[in-house]
This record gives sequence, structure tokens and C-alpha cells, in this order.
Amino acid sequence: MSLIFLQTHIEFMMDNTGFNDQKPVIVIFGVTKKGDHIQLYVHDFYPYFYVKPSLECSEEDIQNAINKLDKKLLKVEKVMSRSIYGYQGEASEFYKLTFSNPSVFYSLKSILEEGLIINNRMVSFKLFESNFPFVLRFMVDLDIRGMCYLKIKQYNSESDVVFHTNFDQIEPMPLSGDFMILPDFKTMSIDIECVSNSGGFPSAKLDPVIQIGCTTNYRNSTTQAIFCLRETAEIPGASVYSFESEEDLLLAWKEYFMEVDPDILIGYNIKAFDLPYILDRAEVLKLSGFSVLGRTHKACKSKDTMFSSRQFGSIAGSEIVLEGRLIFDLMQIIRRDFKLRSYSLNSVSLHFLQEQKEDVPHSSMHELFETSPETRRRIASYCLKDTILPLRLFTKLNILINYTELARVTGVPIDYFSSRGTSIKVLTLIYREAKKQGYLIPVLDPSNSTTFEGGFVMDPLRGFYSKPIAVLDFSSLYPSIMISKNLCYTTLLTKDQYNKLGGIKTPTNNFFALPDLKKGVLPTILTDLIASRKATKKEMKEAPEHLKSCLNARQLAIKVCANSIYGFTGATIGKLPCLEISQSTTAFGREMIAFSKKIIEETFCKSKGYSHDSKVIYGDTDSVMINFEESDMHKVFQMAAEISQYVTTKFIKPVALEFEKVYSPYLLINKKRYAGLIYTNPDTPSKIDTKGIETVRRDNCGLVKNVIETSLNKILFEKDVEGAKLYVKNIIRDLYCGKIDLSLLVISKGITKSGEKYASKQAHIELAEKMKQRGDESAGAVGNRVAYIMVKKDKKTAGYEKAEDPVYVLENNLPIDTEYYIEQQLAKPLHRLFEPIVDNVSELLKGEHTRVVSNPVQIKGPLNAFLKPTTVCVGCKASGKILCNNCKGDFYKHLVKLQGDVEEKKEAYSDCWTECQRCQGSLKDDILCENRDCTIFYRRTRVKKELSSVSKKLNQLRDLEW
Repeated sequence: MSLIFLQTHIEFMMDNTGFNDQKPVIVIFGVTKKGDHIQLYVHDFYPYFYVKPSLECSEEDIQNAINKLDKKLLKVEKVMSRSIYGYQGEASEFYKLTFSNPSVFYSLKSILEEGLIINNRMVSFKLFESNFPFVLRFMVDLDIRGMCYLKIKQYNSESDVVFHTNFDQIEPMPLSGDFMILPDFKTMSIDIECVSNSGGFPSAKLDPVIQIGCTTNYRNSTTQAIFCLRETAEIPGASVYSFESEEDLLLAWKEYFMEVDPDILIGYNIKAFDLPYILDRAEVLKLSGFSVLGRTHKACKSKDTMFSSRQFGSIAGSEIVLEGRLIFDLMQIIRRDFKLRSYSLNSVSLHFLQEQKEDVPHSSMHELFETSPETRRRIASYCLKDTILPLRLFTKLNILINYTELARVTGVPIDYFSSRGTSIKVLTLIYREAKKQGYLIPVLDPSNSTTFEGGFVMDPLRGFYSKPIAVLDFSSLYPSIMISKNLCYTTLLTKDQYNKLGGIKTPTNNFFALPDLKKGVLPTILTDLIASRKATKKEMKEAPEHLKSCLNARQLAIKVCANSIYGFTGATIGKLPCLEISQSTTAFGREMIAFSKKIIEETFCKSKGYSHDSKVIYGDTDSVMINFEESDMHKVFQMAAEISQYVTTKFIKPVALEFEKVYSPYLLINKKRYAGLIYTNPDTPSKIDTKGIETVRRDNCGLVKNVIETSLNKILFEKDVEGAKLYVKNIIRDLYCGKIDLSLLVISKGITKSGEKYASKQAHIELAEKMKQRGDESAGAVGNRVAYIMVKKDKKTAGYEKAEDPVYVLENNLPIDTEYYIEQQLAKPLHRLFEPIVDNVSELLKGEHTRVVSNPVQIKGPLNAFLKPTTVCVGCKASGKILCNNCKGDFYKHLVKLQGDVEEKKEAYSDCWTECQRCQGSLKDDILCENRDCTIFYRRTRVKKELSSVSKKLNQLRDLEW
């Protein structure tokens, strides 16, 4: 009877049972449809690569030369093949070298590159496919894709879980029907709490784990357990286990973890903090065997990593492997997949779930831990909440299904998406197609970086367009160009070949073979991907509900994959760069945009019988925007559809110019900067769309985002320019008066490299160093974002020295640098936004609304309350007493006014307090939360200060001596 299961990930190990030699064994982990986990050990698959000798020699010559080196070479085979680099008409001789184990494989690579003495001649070897990972080689050769079902035709059983087979007994199942559906996975989310005696950030060498929380979801049932150091009060709905020693806590947690035996482990920052901390504490406490947390006997270890790319920048992290279990670190995933202002769990949960949690500061943990079982229960509730939110994010963002379909489309293990960049996925696709077509992939030395001109961006006709602007987009432009122009490694011609065979000459003076002569590997991959996506989208419409999410994830994965191939060829430090392809692709794109503009304006005009002259006002990489000077939206839709169909006929398939949407009104600020109200049907607008405008930039404070978004809404949606101008003036006035919520002034910037590598001093880097000195050891980690507020200092102080931690600003009542926020944060975005609309933008920033009355003694609000306070009259503001002799006659009027102010502040503070109690889930505990991403935190602190100030005035007035 055959065995069928879903493979989740694949590793390899060395079989030590042989007397003289170790053999590689592929280990496949998986889950059956019933939910039983599987370990399949695959034998008799050996590593190999190909070589091309510089001089003629035979299989026997190579075999003998290698045997003299005392290397275990299983066999040498002559094969007829072609290198993927450059067009080659006829196949030529290569040699396939198969090795007994990977260690011989790797040691021989460098030896062969340097050369061997064969028949008294030095023969060097060009290596092919020797840098392709062994696990991926296995998957490509057997056509196994990540997260696919496997059928094992014959096998031996070691137990109900462990099986053995030969590689030729494995058959991948088609990715359709029931074999698309994932089995029920047991998913556990964990979080730990630690306490530092110093009140600072915990250190694994010194500070104990005081709690480990677990929330497990399996078949729509959720269970919670928390392991606590010292007696902890019960929590409804959770199992609370208390221990007197950290050793007992850790051992009990491990026993629970192994008994639950999760398939998937998730959490927030668990790879960089929670798991390494637990392992480090076990090592400090000398808990033997604790680190065996996977489904094999192999100990798990963590290692620091650094992921870098143009798309994501540099992100520091950690990788950890628990064999047999998938690990999803939600912080790593969300950092890479989403651009957010902050990546704290609170901020991310608010953004995606509209939900927050209590954020207890490190400084309060020690007291809560030491006080009583009830206060330790508060930490435990907080800890369990930190396990629930990642589970909800995991479900909400459809992470498992999305990553599963990416693994299936690209053909790599699912864990590669958290630990590897984009290039290995594209490279695997190329290996699969190259194998089918009989090509070999050479090993290339990294080349020096060479730049080439990017996508075409037309000079925009800037302005505010009140009449509709049609937007036409090239569908999958770069993939379509590569297909239509047959751009590939295998079709790349020399000039002599081009002169002899003919072909395609690109705008960058490169040459490629016509499809009739040879269809390239890359165009074949792209054609298949585009066809597959089209078929998947069609299938979605008719699929049962339980399959739709899988199919949608697959078509999105195909889109991502197809768009990655062009970039892969342009990565000069990648595995397989080819600038001839990438620069030709962008050059053809530039030509197509320019040609489309020309043909639209020359064809669809009054002289050709049309009612309007069409004018392309902007073109951006793969789209053109057209002004018909027509107010009737239905006519605009009709003309845009006609143009898209006509222009498409002028290009080779599959290049197609599609009518996507209409903007009305439309604000074109500059290249890559515009905003408009979108219409996807002629009758109803859908939403405001922006590009390159400060609504999405994370290095601006929240006030900029709010001001620009509200202004755009008034300009585009309400069509009220005067209302937008008045709104901006009121915000500027409030900023001078100290009425802006402090949370809106927080700026966030990422640390992309270590501090010493910055050419000049940066505000966020200097603050990170300052925070580390105050005890926050994680403040300067590469990949983190640092939140800060610019505070007022003397004019000689450098700008980078003015950045301060928002919490520190609140606690120490530091003054805000109002001029910085107006001149450095608001001024430029407002100028960019309003210049196409109003004559004098400066009037928004200067004028009567900025001439506020300044009280040099006490200014309301936290923004400028930095001067030494003195008592002033509540009536005329004269210095001296709370009520001067001239104002004593209005005593009762001022008393009633202050009493009203106190009640108003009490009510505001009560509202904040109630909201915080609701968030922390307790009506009786003190509010300790210091969630820096929560507006209530800043508001609560500000109102508390204001209540104290006005109460003091009221008491002074009551105690006034006549």
C-alpha cells in the first residue's frame, strides 16, 4: 500500500552506519491528511555536478586522476549538453561527476577549478551546477515542489512515524483538487517574559525566564497554558503551572511542548529573542538535552543572520531550525512583506486587527514579579496576549496559504521564504526548465556592478486636472517584453552570430535569436507562468469556497514570481546575471511608452475625426495617463477602451496595453508623485490613490500623514480647495499653541547598518546609542526602527542631537522644536501638494494664524512647557498671586471657571483610563502600559499633567488669603 503525505520541508543528514564511508540521506518531513506527522528517509541519492575540461580527455582519465587524490568518486559519465549562457547550435561533451557524499563534493570543487594533471598535461575544468544546494538538486531532479503531496510507492516502516525508501519510489502528486488542500496543522504560538534585577533589558546570561506562554490551535480548538516562576494566580480559560525554580519551569515547558508536538511554531520575534533566550538559559543552567526540540535527535541552535536587498534594505535577524517543525516569525515576515511606520506587535496588531494590548515596561516587571501571585497573574495575562495576537495575525494575513503557494510555484521549501532572498527561488525555476531543455548552469564569479538605465519616466505635465484622466497600463510589461523579444541566456547572440543567423537587435545594441530559431528558457518559464495565472484566475470563478483562498494565493504567487525574473537577470552579484537581458528589457519598455504616446496623440485627435485631441500628460515605467479634455466620464471610459485595444494591435503578443482606471480629479505633482480619485466604473468613485506622497512615507511624523491625507480628501473627494487651505492653517496654529497630540509628532527611521558605517551623524542613530546607555540593549540593532521626537535646544545644537525618545520627552516634560516640525516636516510636503493649486503656498505657513499670544510663564499643553513655572493671575496673567488685587472682584467667576476646567480634565482622564482598562482586561489593576504606538498613552500622560496643573491652580485660588 502506498503512502501519501504533504511534505513540509526537506533536510539532508549523513548516515553513519557504514564502516568506511558516510552516505547522504535526504530526510523529508510531512503530515498526512489525517494530521499524523511523517519522517521519510530517502536513500541512494547522491550529489553531483558537471565539468567541461579545457583539453580533451576521457571518463577513465578523469576517474583515475581523482582516485589518485584519494577522493571517493562514484562514477564519471559523458553527457551531451549545452551551457545556458549564449546561443549554441549543437550540444557538446560534458562530464557528470557523482560523489559518495557532500564533503567530497565540496573538496573537489576547488581542486578541479585549479586543474588536474592528466596524461602529463594540466587540465583545468569549468564547473557547472556545483553551487546548487543538495536539497534543491533532489527536489528538481524528482520534480518535487515545496509543500506538495508525495506518493511513496514502496517503503519500509521503522515505526508509525519513521519510514525508509529509495529516491526512485517517490512520485509528486499534481497540485490540483484535493492535493491543493492543506491538512490540519497543529499550530503553537509562544512568548516568554524575563525580568532584570536592574530594571533594564534582560540578559540571557544573568536574568531568568519567569514565564512561557503557549496558545495552541488545532482543528478550530484553542488551548492555552502558561508556565510561571513562583506561585501565580489562576487565569480563566488557561492552565497555569507554577514552579519554584527556573530549571523546573524550563523542563516542564519542554515536556509540554514535546507532548503537544506542534507542526508549526509561531510568535513575534521568536527567532531573534524568545527561542534563543530559552536555549541560552538552558545552557546557563546546564540542562542536558534541552535543546532537542525538533522531531529528530538533532539539537537546535540559533545563528545571527543579515538579510540585504534593494527592496527591503538590511534586516538583522536570527535563524533557528527545529527539525520536523515549521517556524514562522511574524515580525520577520511582516517586516519583509509590508511597509509600516512601526513593527512593534502593538502597532502591527492595530494596523491589521484594529486591536491593541497592554505594554508593560521592563522597569515595572521586577516589581510585578516580586509582589504577589495576583501581580504575577497580570504578567501572565500580558504574556498570553502576546501569543494570541500572532495567531490572529497568522490567520488574518493568510500567511500559511500564501507562503505555501509561493513554495509550490517557485518549487523551493517553504522555509526558504523566511531565510533566503528572491534569487534562489528564480534560480530554481531556471534549473527546472534548463533540465527539461537540456541546458547546464555554469558557476560564475561575481562581476563588478554595472549600472544600466532603468524604466522610462516621462517628464510630467504638472498640474491639477479637474477633468478625468484615463490610465492605461501595460499588463506584466517586463515579462511580456522578454517573451515577445525572446530575451534569454540561451538566445543571446554574438555580433557574428547575428550577422550570420539574423535575429533581434535591441536598443542597447545586444542581439538575440528569433523564437523560430530557438525559444529561450526564460520566455518558456514566463509563458507558462502567465498561462498558469490566467487558468488559475479562471478556475477561481468556478471553484468551491474552500479552494478559492488557495487559488487566489497561487495567482498572486505566480505574479510575484514572473515579475522577479527580470530583476534576477540584472543582479550583477547574483548567481546568474546577464545585463544584456535586463538592460534590453528596460530599453524596449522605454521605447514602448514613447511609441504609445506618439501613436495616441497622432491617431486620436481632431484632425483624425475625433471630438478631442488626446494628450499624454505622464508616462511611468509601464503606464500612460491621458487627458481628453472631456468632462463626461462615460465618454472617457469609451475612448480609453478604444485606445487600449488599438495600441495593443501595434505590439507583438503577449504585450498588451490595458485600460485600468480613471482619475478625477487628478493632482500631478512630479515624476513618481501624484494623487487622484479613482473611478473603475463611470458612475462611482472608489478611493483616493497616491504615489510618492507623504501619506505612505515612514520617515515623516504622523502629523504630516494626517495633514496630507485630510487635505487630499478635501481637494479630491470634497473638491473644496479653500476648505483644505483653512484646515492646514488651523493645524499650524494648533502646533504653535501646543494643541497637537504628542503621538503625531513621533518620527520613525530604520537602522540599515551599524552606526559607524554611516558617513555622517544621524538623529536616530545618535538616539539609539543614547538609549543603549540608558539600558535598552536592543535599541541599536540593525533592521530596527527608532522612534523619536525633535526637542527644543539652543541654536548652536546640531540637529542630530535634538532627537529624543518620546517616552523620555513625556517623563521629563521636554519642549518640542515647533519650528522643526513646520519647516522640516510640513513645509515641503505642503508646497508639493498645493503648488499646482494655489498661487502662494507660503501663506499657509505664515500669517495671522501663526501670530499666537505667547505666555512666557505657563503655556497650556506639553509642547512648550519648559520654562520655570511662576504663579500668575488667572485673570490678567500678571505675575505674583493666583488672583491679583485688580481681579479679586471676579473671584467667583474664576473659581467656577477653574472648577469646570478640573471636571473637564477629570472626564478626559477618565475616558483614557477606561480605554486602557478595557485594553488590559482589568478594571482594578493600575495602568502601567507604555505602548509607544498608542495615541491613548500620550493623551493619558498629557491629560494627567494638565489635570495636575489646573487642580493646583484651583487649590491656590481656594487658599487665597484676602
